[in-house]
Amino acid sequence: MQRTAFLALLLSAAPPVLHADPLSEADREALIEKLDNLRDTAKEKAMGRLGVAMAAYKAAMGSDEVAMEFYLKCVEKVEFEDQKKSAQDFREWKRRQEDRLKQDGLGRCLRHQLRWLVLSLEAAEAQGNFKELAPKASAALDDIFSNPDQFAGNVGPLREPVTNTVFARAYNIGGVKVENWPLSPLELPAVFNQIMFPPLRATGKLDLMREQWQRRIRYEGLMRKEMTGGGGGGGGEGRGRGEGRGEGRGDGGRAEENSAEYEKFISETLPDLKWQMEEDMYKAGDQQRAAVNMLTHIETHLTHPKARDWAERFRSLIDPPKAEPKETAEKTGP
Repeated sequence: MQRTAFLALLLSAAPPVLHADPLSEADREALIEKLDNLRDTAKEKAMGRLGVAMAAYKAAMGSDEVAMEFYLKCVEKVEFEDQKKSAQDFREWKRRQEDRLKQDGLGRCLRHQLRWLVLSLEAAEAQGNFKELAPKASAALDDIFSNPDQFAGNVGPLREPVTNTVFARAYNIGGVKVENWPLSPLELPAVFNQIMFPPLRATGKLDLMREQWQRRIRYEGLMRKEMTGGGGGGGGEGRGRGEGRGEGRGDGGRAEENSAEYEKFISETLPDLKWQMEEDMYKAGDQQRAAVNMLTHIETHLTHPKARDWAERFRSLIDPPKAEPKETAEKTGP
């Protein structure tokens, strides 16, 4: 009771004191109690806001049409209502964006973006313990890569950090911090290194870890071969159909560019990914199989730009440099 009375007096507007007195232990405890209460209140409000947002996101994932309708509502709020723009301005924006908004696959892409946003918010609550989220993330990737044609080239939103999207801004959750969690499902190296591999490495499930590596490599290839389109959506005004996609280069311009990128992936990136897999598996404990695979890999790809580096790294793995012996005798003076 005395603490409460003191705190009320301390926080109320009062004339300046004439003497500078130190805080007593009781005063200090009262201030700490007040700070703890403020922290808990702020946390409750934040969790309540996240709960409302997650409920809205999950509802919007019901169908492509619902996701697109939800996207438009979020754009109207963030880009127009919050900016004090008129309803007429929003209608004009929709008219300008009509072609883009009608593109095949855009609504489907937005659904997957919402799904990853929900997972990211769950990851923020998990505070680094992603073991329970790994199966959900794996299922989300499967649904994306099992049918790349579902997006009709509109994969731009999936490359955007979900906390930067118009969905996040509409519910004021863009400031949510998620440590060691990739904010885009297409950040495949981070998805596997930070979510998929750690629990398998920790439990010694090496066969499953190798399977996950093979999935990552397969998805990397699909992303470059089937999912090279940009597309709009996810926030802002985006681009209309055809903008920035090679006008003036002929119908085959983009296709030729994609083909060249995929050929480079096959000749350079794919062999390096396979090397990374075997090196990682060796370090995780699958030494005999990985060592044989690495040696065969070097022999098969002797002309690869990284072949020499692979050989040096392989030698350091199977024949690590010996530590120099420490001097045991003390030096004596003359």
